Amino acid sequence: RDSMQGYQSSYTMPPTLLLAGTCAWAAAAAGPGAPATVSRPNILFILADDMGYGDVGYLQIGSDHGRLLTPNLDKLTKQGMRFTDAYAGAPVCAPSRCTLMTGRHSGHATVRSNGPILNTSDVTVANVLSDAGYDTALIGKWGLGDINTTGDPGAKGFNYFFGQTDQANCHNYYPSFMYRNQDNVTIPENVGASDATCGPDREKCKWSGDLWTEEAIKFLGKFAEGEKDPFFLYLSYTAPHAGSIGDDDEHGEPVPRISKGPYADKKDDWGKEQEYAAAVTEIDTQVGLVLAALESFNLDQNTLVLFASDNGASNEGGHSYMFFNSSGPLKGYKRSLHEGGHRTAFLARWPGVIEPGSLSTHQITFYDFLATAADLGHGKVPEGNDGMSFAPTLRGELQEGRPFVYHEYCAPTELYRGWGQAVRIGNLTAVCLGPQPGSAPGAGIPACKTPLVYDLGVDLHQDNDIADQHPDFVQQALKIMTEEHVPGEYCGKAVFGNVRVEVDPRNFEDPEDHAAFFGEEA
Repeated sequence: RDSMQGYQSSYTMPPTLLLAGTCAWAAAAAGPGAPATVSRPNILFILADDMGYGDVGYLQIGSDHGRLLTPNLDKLTKQGMRFTDAYAGAPVCAPSRCTLMTGRHSGHATVRSNGPILNTSDVTVANVLSDAGYDTALIGKWGLGDINTTGDPGAKGFNYFFGQTDQANCHNYYPSFMYRNQDNVTIPENVGASDATCGPDREKCKWSGDLWTEEAIKFLGKFAEGEKDPFFLYLSYTAPHAGSIGDDDEHGEPVPRISKGPYADKKDDWGKEQEYAAAVTEIDTQVGLVLAALESFNLDQNTLVLFASDNGASNEGGHSYMFFNSSGPLKGYKRSLHEGGHRTAFLARWPGVIEPGSLSTHQITFYDFLATAADLGHGKVPEGNDGMSFAPTLRGELQEGRPFVYHEYCAPTELYRGWGQAVRIGNLTAVCLGPQPGSAPGAGIPACKTPLVYDLGVDLHQDNDIADQHPDFVQQALKIMTEEHVPGEYCGKAVFGNVRVEVDPRNFEDPEDHAAFFGEEA
């Protein structure tokens, strides 16, 4: 409890006071003996899947069961900047990743739920950076279109791809195949994978996380050998999302090496939660291996490293988000339109540019990443982009705050088979929940007539609705909700002109998502 209260006090620190020291540091770093910086950095974005805001150890939040161990992320925090108010693109996987890639928020994005894929017209950050001369690679989970569809990673700017394309197959921690560009590559150790064939510590099979880390290190090695172009590597892991061994179910988080890890003796006390803890720490281990490779290849000084999770804390596969206090001081979890559903731990490191150990309260979103990458990489931001570059904040410069943060999602945890929107302006946030648009008289956009309103500066857990105290803000939030939603069918089947978003049923994470999308019973 004490650590949570301490964190809230740092959250309310005035940004101008916070960043004044950063500006002074940035100026000093430019002096004699400072690391040389070049105009275009390499960019490495590492994404975890379903890791809660409170799971990372550096926040010192903890639970009755102690804090999860993330020493490499803790180290990254000391070497760079942590953001207190960073937002994923949506409270669930595919739409969040769509906003990260396309720079459009969930009211404008093509993919607004798990299932649809990117359209031909979608321009991604990989397209932008590839056109600007970057060598672009995607390693890991994609989830925005299969091979030979309009959402094929190769069609979306990635010069190299190794991983899995659809949501459901990513649940399999030990898949029998992956794609390398257009080719289907068999993983012999995982053919027929099961609890029995993989062994008690899964040592006889190949975990996808290990394979992706190995592939990432190979990719980075090219640049140690003299390749001159800057690179953009999007390294997207599936843990600690619930998964299985040899199939697409969600039975836990079956990472390897649990009996050799720090939670080896916790099975009796924690049950299945032992796997979740191990999965979080395994992701941290993979981050450490990749960062060590960057350093060994002498690439670390001119590489911007970013780390985040795609949405709020998981509550699936036998894991309870409350066991380790995975949402920390926030309300809600994955699929929620309250803060716990879409606020993410977000870290940035860029030696010689970002002040070590710095903290920023600047509000950033996944849909700001494309504009930021284009800013740093001298690329062209496509029309219709909703993002704002946060490069000035990375450089330690004072930056004007964004006018608002917008999210929408169908079937939120607060109102399953309903619909919802959320808007944040400054410290005030509005959460609007209602029925499916068009499902009943008066059901439409905005999702409600009067939203729930909270002041995050004094009520981070969103316990006290103060809508009646802020009538002007209520009207402002409802206006944004109306204007920022591009008309489309329920649950993200967005329609642009006469073009309807293509849907691949294999991409749905679970039956509830599929049912909500198609209007069926789960």
